[in-house]
Amino acid sequence: MLKAFWPKLLLLSCTALLVFFLPFSQQNAQAQSREVPTIGTTGGAFMSIERERLIGEHYMREIRGLAPVIDDPVLREYLNGVGNRLVRHADNVRYPFHFFWIRDDSINAFAFLGGYIGVHSGLVLEARDESELAAVLAHEIAHVTQRHIARNMERMTAAAPLTLAQVLGGILVGIVNPQLGMAVLSTGLAGLQQRQINYTRQFELEADRVGMTTLARAGYDPEGAPRFFSRLAARYRYATQLPQFLMTHPLPESRIADTRARAQALGAVPLDPVLDFELAKMRLRVRYSNRSARDLLLDFNEEARRATHPIQQQAFQYGRALALHQLERFAEAQAIMEDLIAAEPMNLFYLDTRTDVYVGQQQYQQAVDWLTREYMRRPNNQVVTLNLAYAANYAQEFQLSRVILNDYLVHNKQDVVAWQLLQEAHQRGGNAVAAHEATAEILALRGNFRLAIEELHSAFSKAAESNTSTRQRIQARIQQFRALEAEKNRAFDF
Repeated sequence: MLKAFWPKLLLLSCTALLVFFLPFSQQNAQAQSREVPTIGTTGGAFMSIERERLIGEHYMREIRGLAPVIDDPVLREYLNGVGNRLVRHADNVRYPFHFFWIRDDSINAFAFLGGYIGVHSGLVLEARDESELAAVLAHEIAHVTQRHIARNMERMTAAAPLTLAQVLGGILVGIVNPQLGMAVLSTGLAGLQQRQINYTRQFELEADRVGMTTLARAGYDPEGAPRFFSRLAARYRYATQLPQFLMTHPLPESRIADTRARAQALGAVPLDPVLDFELAKMRLRVRYSNRSARDLLLDFNEEARRATHPIQQQAFQYGRALALHQLERFAEAQAIMEDLIAAEPMNLFYLDTRTDVYVGQQQYQQAVDWLTREYMRRPNNQVVTLNLAYAANYAQEFQLSRVILNDYLVHNKQDVVAWQLLQEAHQRGGNAVAAHEATAEILALRGNFRLAIEELHSAFSKAAESNTSTRQRIQARIQQFRALEAEKNRAFDF
């Protein structure tokens, strides 16, 4: 199935990410005015909002299957919190936004159709405060709300449709290896490349202007944008190998000066360190970077001595607890977590790590009892719910896990972690039919409808003939998956 779908995946990868992977000349950019008018939100004649949303949803399925997505509930909760705070203050929002992490130490972020925004873990590790992270997210949100992707597709199709075939390979390679992708593009596009470069420069400046306005409205420091951008530009000014962010979002001096002027006009908002931002950085450093826990523990001990703000000191303690957990020094990790939770009893980062420590010590029932009380307090919170299901599976309380997960999935059908936990609960609880059904949902969320349908056929064959309601449900879901696959093919048929 994937091989048959590959040309359409290439087309979607090209059109959705082209605006971010085309370079432009620093000299030519000097002439751009600081006052960039809104280009508008055209593109509706080329692609409807509904089709854009539909393509984005299916493309996200492919990303789940092909990219190293970080499905960490507490990090996901944090990123969506920052992102949706910005979305609430943005104009031209046409559908819900979805923010997700990519496990990659490179500095990059990207947006594509339907309000999907990906953030590389390396970008957050580079940011020094939450306003810098929010500045990048606001910029990507602006690319979506201004419909830059659809407008770029419209312009390319009108200019020279046949050149899309030349762009496809370079863009797809560029997702994995930006420098190699640039080489393919630069040798294959000739005149069209310069036309796209100029238009992309307009998009970048418009996204800066719109994004910084959103950033300020949301209560973040507008200085976060020029601070982050100028630091990156200065560090890599003479580098022969640029980070992905600078390759997809070039930063000439004129653009940095423009963001600095806009920040001054909007007014600086000095902010104290944000605890959850510092905790997110620590979690990414320990669990999703290439450093060993032993080396990080030494780093944290040294860095904590230099930290002056109480929030930063608290974050270093959390980092130490995570590293100790990785080293299976559970008693030491628990002592730290008890102190942190006493200071911040509602903090979800702490709740998640305390659960891991309990499980590491095989205190499964203690974890379930504590998380059940938290669940009664916050029944709709994804971090609490998924941690309780995780602990319940370890405690072999599969009925509890199934009940809370089925209730949660009614409103969170695209949560892969929830389906994985439910599949485990069914499998270990001896319900082979339901385990096949949950596996099918996971495969479908990763764009593999053919294998998902095979799993449902296995579920159907194992369901008792007398259980007509289960068989009817499985048959209905098979038809729905077939319809989704057909819908995907129609949506990508340009």
